[in-house]
Amino acid sequence: MPEIVVVRLIESDDQSHFHVDLVGYHTDHITTEPIMIATERAISLMLYERLWIKTPDGEADLVSGKCSVCGHEPYLRTTSDAENEEKLQSLTEA
Repeated sequence: MPEIVVVRLIESDDQSHFHVDLVGYHTDHITTEPIMIATERAISLMLYERLWIKTPDGEADLVSGKCSVCGHEPYLRTTSDAENEEKLQSLTEA
């Protein structure tokens, strides 16, 4: 059950906001830095493994969704995101 600990953000096409490009998690095999995977790979991984983040209220699972600003897909959100809130973007940027 990988905990997502870092993200890499990229600007949207219209440069008005950011999208999560990569998410990173630690493994027992590589302890020095997180393994970074693309949004599409994370969505595939979520079919058989739980990806989650720590939040002030506990934990939130990652889910496939749409960008709240422009509707971009594929896109990663969390189960505890409000309509215009994206908790993934509050993680440390790699």
